[in-house]
Amino acid sequence: MVRVLPATAPAITRFAPDYPAAVLDRTATALVTQRGILDMAMLDAVRRAAAAAPLDARAYLILGHQQLLDGTPVRAGATLEAGQRLDPRQRLIHLLLLDRYLRTARYTDAAAQFSVLARILSATQPAIATAMAQMIKEPETRDAVRRTLRTDPTLERGVLVALAKSDTAPEAMFALASPAARADARNGGSWGPALVGRLVAKGEYAVARSAWQRIYDVAPAEATALIANRGFARTMPAPPFDWTLTASGLGAADIRNGGLTVDYYGRDSGTLASQLLVLRPGRYQFAFGVDPGKTDTASKLFWSLTCGLTEPSSDPGRLINVAVTATARPRRIATDVTVPNGCPAQTLSLRGEAGDFPAPLGVTIRDLDLRPLSPPNSDSAAGPIS
Repeated sequence: MVRVLPATAPAITRFAPDYPAAVLDRTATALVTQRGILDMAMLDAVRRAAAAAPLDARAYLILGHQQLLDGTPVRAGATLEAGQRLDPRQRLIHLLLLDRYLRTARYTDAAAQFSVLARILSATQPAIATAMAQMIKEPETRDAVRRTLRTDPTLERGVLVALAKSDTAPEAMFALASPAARADARNGGSWGPALVGRLVAKGEYAVARSAWQRIYDVAPAEATALIANRGFARTMPAPPFDWTLTASGLGAADIRNGGLTVDYYGRDSGTLASQLLVLRPGRYQFAFGVDPGKTDTASKLFWSLTCGLTEPSSDPGRLINVAVTATARPRRIATDVTVPNGCPAQTLSLRGEAGDFPAPLGVTIRDLDLRPLSPPNSDSAAGPIS
């Protein structure tokens, strides 16, 4: 009956309340739901169950955890290790032993626990990464976790991603990451994009841009530029403060031969390329070059600049909306723009707008330029916020 019914079923409570398996099942569940706080009656029942079922690892888990609470860590470690030998897949025992090994600088044993947990739950399991992220914040376990994570780069990435999505400051992130993890930060799915994305979502644009520069090792000269990769060099894209390029049913934008080559299919309206800017309030001049070609079709291309992360639209709230048109000769197009107060970040977008009938067009854009027009000694002097 106890093998078929849950331990809390009325029949078990009535006919077999003290059956060892039922007692251990109920108490193991209570250990989690009650955050490890068990009363004496429950603990006495577990001790009786342990004597009657000495091969059940749950008794060692419950009693070992209680010994930790009672301030007998050496005895608790021996109890938990005995339970682990009985059931090597008991996850809570692994976590308790891991915490114990880290606190006592038993790094080799801690690394073994990480290895087992990685096989049981997967190294990138959010629960494990979140638990390790919390441990790395604690002064007692920070150094131990850092040393242990060096043995498992995949788990280190998972822990750093969990930290990046929390409220951990960027400086703390860089201090915690190993050299290998700092190099990995720029890869998709790693902690770098997660950190920058979290800061942008919170509206901390200047801090996000500073972290982005550090993650992607942006050269000092490029860091001061108002537009990243304005000359369209062939580099690894690093959004959001670098180009986000589209390749979809809308069209394709690609960096080739020092220019932005755009094939717009003209069926739908949408964004083909975009970049997040962080400009101070002030007056600017925006300019770009267009290679020879033909763009006088029903479809149109426009450079748009809007405040914040909003998608450009047809409303008049955009800061600029300048058409991209080609002629028989290379041409350069320029326009002035004013960034108002209360506009801490801006989205620069190349947008295609479809006409009444599909009309594909292609164009190559070169040498973007954005320069301040305000006097250098003005309080509103333009420039990237650092």
